[in-house]
Amino acid sequence: MAPGPESLPSDSSTMDGTAFHWTAGKVILSLVLFIFAGLAEIGGGWLVWQAVREHKGWYLGVAGAVVLVCYGLIPTLQPVDNFGRVYAVYGGFFILLSYLWGWAVDGVRPDVGDWVGTALAMVGVILAFFWPR
Repeated sequence: MAPGPESLPSDSSTMDGTAFHWTAGKVILSLVLFIFAGLAEIGGGWLVWQAVREHKGWYLGVAGAVVLVCYGLIPTLQPVDNFGRVYAVYGGFFILLSYLWGWAVDGVRPDVGDWVGTALAMVGVILAFFWPR
């Protein structure tokens, strides 16, 4: 039988039932992990793109696959025990980092609509993640 809602952790507790509280260290850790996860996912995807779309060598695809596996592990280091919230918030960081990667690596500068949309996404995910619960 599946556990009832009363046995599942609330948004403000950890899996062991203790209360979760944001500290400066946890905030910095979360932000750094979102950045590392984004760079790993985007970098791994970019390497696969180079192998498949740009025909630059199969080894880039293999390297990209390895980086993508590493990306899958990074979010598990987040201090928050809410998978859905972590991945939803990560989506905003992915948007920002994708535009920055495209600008820095591929030379495609984001336009005003890109920046406005990114700002809206980032405000939304920051509110969602750090909202007091």
